[in-house]
Amino acid sequence: MKTDSLVIGLSALPGGGKDYVADILSENYGFYKISPGDIIREKLSKMKKGKISREEQQKLQNILRKKYGKDYVMELCLKRIKKLKKDKVAISGIRFPNDIKFFKKQKGIRFYNIFIHAPVKVRFERTMTRKRIDAPESYREFLDGDRNEKRIFNLNETEKNSDFKLENGKNNSIELKKMIKKIIQKTM
Repeated sequence: MKTDSLVIGLSALPGGGKDYVADILSENYGFYKISPGDIIREKLSKMKKGKISREEQQKLQNILRKKYGKDYVMELCLKRIKKLKKDKVAISGIRFPNDIKFFKKQKGIRFYNIFIHAPVKVRFERTMTRKRIDAPESYREFLDGDRNEKRIFNLNETEKNSDFKLENGKNNSIELKKMIKKIIQKTM
């Protein structure tokens, strides 16, 4: 990995727009995208065939953190970043407050975290349209998932530790891209 790689973490509740913002960073600013969630899903798919629920992903992440340490999943991300040797990387799915602290202390990395907000109904609509295997089957299940995410991952604290906040409701993509551009200018 080159010295002073710019790594931007993206945090949000499900459907908040982490992957969409990562896509904008990739397409407009040359960031390479990685996802801790993809790493967890890869590990689960080796252990289990068929549908992998969000709850199973959360449980595995907690098991890995307990067994190998709270930074284990971020260490896997860091390995991937080092292997890629990219100047700019976006991590879609920084969850725990400690994830931010982990990357902030890494030598050769300038790390910033963006916490993305979106209204609950907007996020629910987004999760229903993406047709992922772990998508909720009802609005009630979605709200239960939100409560679990906040509790398990301590997202309120993650938000407090984030460097930037980004609103991603029904903004048009031009406005969202302008907000992202302002953030990028502050990180360069």
